[in-house]
Amino acid sequence: MINQWRAKRRPVAGGFDPIDRDYALKYAQGEWSSFSPALIDLIEDKIGGLSGKRVLDLGAGPGQYAVEFAKRGAQVTWHDISRNYESIAQAQAAAHGLEMAFSLGYLEEADRLLGAPFDLVFNRICWFYCMNDKKFARLVHNLIRPGGWGFIENYMNPPHGVRRMRYWLNAWTGIKVGYPPPPPGRLKRLFEHFPDLAVEMSVVSSHNERYFLAKR
Repeated sequence: MINQWRAKRRPVAGGFDPIDRDYALKYAQGEWSSFSPALIDLIEDKIGGLSGKRVLDLGAGPGQYAVEFAKRGAQVTWHDISRNYESIAQAQAAAHGLEMAFSLGYLEEADRLLGAPFDLVFNRICWFYCMNDKKFARLVHNLIRPGGWGFIENYMNPPHGVRRMRYWLNAWTGIKVGYPPPPPGRLKRLFEHFPDLAVEMSVVSSHNERYFLAKR
C-alpha cells in the first residue's frame, strides 16, 4: 500500500523520473562498456531463436539488452520508469539503425502495452522495484503468451541497516516498503502457483537467481 501511495503521488506522466540525468549517463556508460551478449545467446538457444518474436524488456534501463534483442531480429518493446534512460536507449537504437517501441511507466503499468502478450518477457535485476511481489508475478504471467517464455534474473542479497529491516518485513509478511529484494525461492513459489507455467530455476551466484518460465 505504501509503495502504491507513493506512485500515485509521483506519476510518470506528470514528469517524475527517479533517475538523475548525470547518474543515468554514468550508469549507462558502465553497462554498455561491460555488456556481454552471452545471456542473450543463452536465451536465444533456450527459446528457439529470436527473429520475429515479440520481446518485452521490462525494466530495460539504458537499453543494452533491448538493443541486442532487436539486433537479432526481435520486435522489441522497451519499458522503464526513467525518461533519462529512455533517451539513452532511443539514441542507441538509432545509432544501430533499429526500430523499437518505447513505453514509459512503473513496472506495474506494463500491462497497458500494445494489447497482445509477448513471446518473451525479459526482466533482469530490477524485480525489487515492483510494488508487490505476488501481484507483479501475476502481471508477468499475464504478459507471456501461450507458448511463450519469461526470463527473470533476481538480485536477492539482503541489504544492510534500515533497508535490511525492510527486507525482513517483506520476507516475513509480504509487505514492501521501498524496494527490498524478495527472499530466495519466493519467485519460484509464486510462479509455481500458475498451473500453465513450467518454472526452471538456477542460482547464478549467492546473490542472483535466474528463472526460465515456459507458458503452456
